[in-house]
Amino acid sequence: MAPAATAQPPAPGALTFLKQGVVLPARRPGLFLRLFALNVVLSAAVHLFGVPVMASLDAAVNAADAEFSISRVCLPMGAGVAYLFLYLAVWLARKVAAACAAVAACSGGERDVVTLGSLLRRVRTTLLRVSATVALGAVLWAACAAACVAAALVAPPLAIYLTGSLRLLLLGALLAALALRLCFHLEAVCAMAVVVTAAEPGGAASAVARAWRLMRGAGGGERALVYVVATWALQMAAGPVGDLAVPRLLPSGMDRVVVLVVGACLKYVLNFVVDVVSMTSIAAYYFECRKREDDDKEKEKAGHID
Repeated sequence: MAPAATAQPPAPGALTFLKQGVVLPARRPGLFLRLFALNVVLSAAVHLFGVPVMASLDAAVNAADAEFSISRVCLPMGAGVAYLFLYLAVWLARKVAAACAAVAACSGGERDVVTLGSLLRRVRTTLLRVSATVALGAVLWAACAAACVAAALVAPPLAIYLTGSLRLLLLGALLAALALRLCFHLEAVCAMAVVVTAAEPGGAASAVARAWRLMRGAGGGERALVYVVATWALQMAAGPVGDLAVPRLLPSGMDRVVVLVVGACLKYVLNFVVDVVSMTSIAAYYFECRKREDDDKEKEKAGHID
């Protein structure tokens, strides 16, 4: 009697990774609460450092009782530059921490405990590599965006001026649309490259190339577009949702300072939730693509054996 064929699990749907971006943080609240605590500490440190720096810089530049001189603003300007670098470093650290938490949520079991110390160690070991990946992705995306703008603004007028041909005009519009489509795809690739850097060894170029290869499968372009559009929609909705929620959370007649503080805190939480959902979604997509790649390799290996 022939052995029964092994039932294959159903293929994940086109929006499964977006669903996982919401479900996984809900299943691992402890992990993402630690991530939130880390974000709050880092943001508070930047704010506490930035307030006196900005105050001293403003006082040095706008001093009314003394003449303006370079020597008066050298120290505040240096502190301002240091603040910008600190802000960038904290932003990268938060991004790395979100990527590490998303990878842990997607790869580990629900009982696997990721402590704050282990999360900090992961951030420390991958910060430089993720920084290089983010920088490379920004350069690639800027080049693609520049090509998109050039195709949209330069090619059609040039085609009309040189020949007046409608075909060249349509060709310019088509090139602009393709460049815009490539920008969307490249943004998703760069987001996945951050996850690749957090999950696998290697440098920035290899992470971007790895993410590009993983997203070449069936439906990769459509899912990348869905991811980018969903992320942008959530980011744009966070602010208005916070503005609408504050009057309903607080009683009427509340002090204006309290309203501002509550509104700022609520927007901070909403932006954190959006970042977590976005990073966890792309991490789930990464593991989905990696599983598909492993399955294809196993099928190819089995075919060679047969």
